[in-house]
Amino acid sequence: MKFYLRDSLVQLGMTAIVLAKVTNVTPDVPLTKELENYITASEELAANYDREAIRVHSVIAGYRAKMQAIGQSVKKNPPTAEALIKNIQRRGSMPRVNSIVDLYNAEALHSFLAIGAHDFDTITEFVEFTRAYEATVFSPIGSNEKQVSVGDIIYRDQKGVMAYLDARDGEAYKITPKTKNLLLIMQGNANTDVPSRIASLKRVCENIKKICPLSAYEIAVVTQKDDTFFE
Repeated sequence: MKFYLRDSLVQLGMTAIVLAKVTNVTPDVPLTKELENYITASEELAANYDREAIRVHSVIAGYRAKMQAIGQSVKKNPPTAEALIKNIQRRGSMPRVNSIVDLYNAEALHSFLAIGAHDFDTITEFVEFTRAYEATVFSPIGSNEKQVSVGDIIYRDQKGVMAYLDARDGEAYKITPKTKNLLLIMQGNANTDVPSRIASLKRVCENIKKICPLSAYEIAVVTQKDDTFFE
């Protein structure tokens, strides 16, 4: 599988995309007591965040600036971590999906980085990181189709749109109980450096290994200078 980073994203300050491929996973395996405690602590952290301080944090501000640069409403498309924190403060806990999704959501509460997560084996041929060059549709997880306008931030494979505005992942590529291999993606923004994104993905992958001891991962950085592949 090859990855392409297009000029339209580089012009928004997204000069590198950080990826992780994780093999031999079992999404529904129970969390360890240590990791349950980690999620509980992450929820408590989020519950006590000052919303205004989060809104102006450099990472969150970078996502907001990215939406504004493409003419999208930040109110309708808030940064993922900001929306998750608001959700936790409203309901008192983090929405639980499966062990893997729960672990990368908990990481987002610490790093504020948006993480796209997909079943690696559903992806066809390539992944292209770009702004949409034609109008199309996107089917987000658990929701109705959305119209994608020219200029919207997306990434896609040969079949269709995998993720939209760095905020919603696609239904056709989602992690299910049958998922065996993952692709984790951090597009970042102009305020997020590559080392911090690599460190964040490593934390997620190492936590996955605690519940899936046979899993293995590799991390790669996509730029326009070097070809990036995963077998």
